[in-house]
Amino acid sequence: MSFVNEFLILFRGMTIPAGICLIVGLVFIIIEIFQPGFGIFGVLGGILAVVGIVLRAIVGDGNVFAQVFLLLLFYVIFIVIAFLILAVTAKKGWLNRSPLIESSTAVAFGHSDGTADYSALVGAVGVARTDLRPVGKVEIDAVLYDVVTEGFFIKNGEAVRVVSVEGSKITVIRAE
Repeated sequence: MSFVNEFLILFRGMTIPAGICLIVGLVFIIIEIFQPGFGIFGVLGGILAVVGIVLRAIVGDGNVFAQVFLLLLFYVIFIVIAFLILAVTAKKGWLNRSPLIESSTAVAFGHSDGTADYSALVGAVGVARTDLRPVGKVEIDAVLYDVVTEGFFIKNGEAVRVVSVEGSKITVIRAE
């Protein structure tokens, strides 16, 4: 038989339980791709896919091996398409604005109770207490802070100025 005949026989002889298992299995696998978790949806989707393929093969019309191959080929094509959609949307940030992905948190953006807010230090002047190459300690208002320079070596005892703060990362330059 030709490929087209096997393709037509594949869907003409599909029973309702086999079709439901195949479709729900594919949906579960795609859910696992977009919202990874403990693998429950992926495992259930795989099991349902196998059950659907077996139910379709039991019907027995046409070449069973060709039909199993076609079903697996369809699954691979749909999974690759879903993965490509995930990769493109994640790169462009479209998926973050989608209700499929929950991206909100319970804490304020930028810092949480576990991260001290050092934003008030921007513009403050202090003294290097270790050599900054580029990481070290700086004393500002009698308090020691772990800081990083913008790539320049600063000697112990030199004056520094805070230029930016990102979370707990304090960036300094040599004060002039």
